[in-house]
Amino acid sequence: MLFVLILTAAGILLLHAIQEYLSNLKKVGNIPGSGRASASTLFLAPCFQQVNSTPDYPGSGYGAAPVVYEHYGSRTISSISFFPGTPLLCTSSLDVARQVLMADAGYWKAPDSTAALMLWGDNIISSNYGAYKRHRRVVGPAFTGSTYALVARETVKLYHEMVESEGWGDMARIDLNPFNRYMAKFALGIITRCGFGLPYHWTASGGGGGEMSFEEALHTVSENAVIRLATPAWAYKLPIKRLRTIDEAYCRLGGLMNKLIVSRRSELELDTESPDVGKHDLFTQMVHASISEGKAGLGEKELVGDVFAFLFAGHETTAHVLSATIALLALHQDEQADVASHVSSVLNDGRDPTVDDYDKLYKVVACFQEAARMFPAGSVVTRDTTETVTIQLSKLEGGRNLAVEPGVRIFIDMVGIHYDPETFADPERFKPSRWYGAHEPDLTVFGLGPRACLGRKFSMMEAVCLLSLLLRATGKWAYSHLTRRRSSNGKIAFCKGV
Repeated sequence: MLFVLILTAAGILLLHAIQEYLSNLKKVGNIPGSGRASASTLFLAPCFQQVNSTPDYPGSGYGAAPVVYEHYGSRTISSISFFPGTPLLCTSSLDVARQVLMADAGYWKAPDSTAALMLWGDNIISSNYGAYKRHRRVVGPAFTGSTYALVARETVKLYHEMVESEGWGDMARIDLNPFNRYMAKFALGIITRCGFGLPYHWTASGGGGGEMSFEEALHTVSENAVIRLATPAWAYKLPIKRLRTIDEAYCRLGGLMNKLIVSRRSELELDTESPDVGKHDLFTQMVHASISEGKAGLGEKELVGDVFAFLFAGHETTAHVLSATIALLALHQDEQADVASHVSSVLNDGRDPTVDDYDKLYKVVACFQEAARMFPAGSVVTRDTTETVTIQLSKLEGGRNLAVEPGVRIFIDMVGIHYDPETFADPERFKPSRWYGAHEPDLTVFGLGPRACLGRKFSMMEAVCLLSLLLRATGKWAYSHLTRRRSSNGKIAFCKGV
């Protein structure tokens, strides 16, 4: 009797699983793909792998293995759960990505896909529809020529401060081990100075009175967003030093941000025509734009949310791609020599780079863009369908129209797109020249469509100035040590006069 009951229950579960699978398969237009036992999207981890390109890349990222697409004969495939869960489409097709990311309606960013960016409040990256437009009206005007000029100036200043503090000025050989930590620290410094308009010292000082300094709090917050998101409030009362440090950092930073908002509003409300002379940081510009919008402006929590969204999405992206650029140039000595000669010709009078040199230093720009292509900081972009949408597959995929029902999550595989030979010839090769003269719509490394990264010029201005200074000051870059394949702990040697 017990055996019969177990068998009956198993049969019912099997029928339910088959029904669920067929229902979800219909939602994705019956496109071929794999089934999965879990309702969670974490199933992707085993079938996503790092692309086998540059063997010594200083970072990590996932893209669907090319063999997965090849197996199903399509750049767009499905993954369907046998149990209640979100049906998925994964695509490495640039055509499909453009249709999804450039659409005016039919898609949204689901809250669970942007949860880490909402720790400080709703923001331009996480918001949808009308809320997004409100954020866009305030945030967009903050990215001005004056802001980019500030980024260039502060990058030069922080570079010289870094060299002096580290004692590199008189060294014939400089070993950075691991060099990506220096890039992360540098990018954090620039977002602090140009994003918040606050001081950032290469050698951090204490906050006074035993308090955590702003730099320490900012660094702790930026490094522990996932832990903060996953840890319940009661856990911070436990005698666990790391959790208490994280909690202290969040409380410290939250208090400082609230004070900063009050002071900036007070300053700017005295003169709403323009921000104070010399204050071109993003935070001041956004507060000014919000005041100008009146009742349609952003609240305090939304302003902080936007700044911190740029902090997390911006500084980590910049640091990641800077590290990849340095590593790739160290591995490709011919490209390094070419761009170093280019920098010397532009800055031939020994001066430091300025905002006016950005377009002239196009080879440096191209190196950064190529590194971002090969090792994108954001490996996957997601959108969820809110209504039935029609996606036209490329000719290589049969060219048919795919009807996708509401409730489907679309994974846009940026690694797959950037390694598609139909889009980028010889994709495994580090070839900065492919970006010479590239137009804005071609810059897929910063996203596509109306919601492409607003901070791309901010990031690239910082990168171009820093890379130019490093290339001019050192004669040759080379890997001097690697702890393991694709290690994030590689050692870079900057050898002067070689």
